[in-house]
Amino acid sequence: MNKYIQMMGNVLKDKDELIYDLIFSSRNEFIIDIGEYIQDLYKFDEFISEIKEILKRSKVSIVKNSVDVDSKSVIWKLKVKK
Repeated sequence: MNKYIQMMGNVLKDKDELIYDLIFSSRNEFIIDIGEYIQDLYKFDEFISEIKEILKRSKVSIVKNSVDVDSKSVIWKLKVKK
């Protein structure tokens, strides 16, 4: 069951569920639409830095990552090693 957070009329996904999936899921490749997790897309770098720090503390290595930014979305493509 997905949790959602209501913010200023927009429904955002729960960041904690994303972190759980990144650490414990059997998957190792992820495509993350950052706009689903934060209200202000211009703060995507803070969001990515926070997730990277949590992964580092959880002994999950980032093998490959890229960020695709356009005027309406920020997509983070991520490959991890657990």
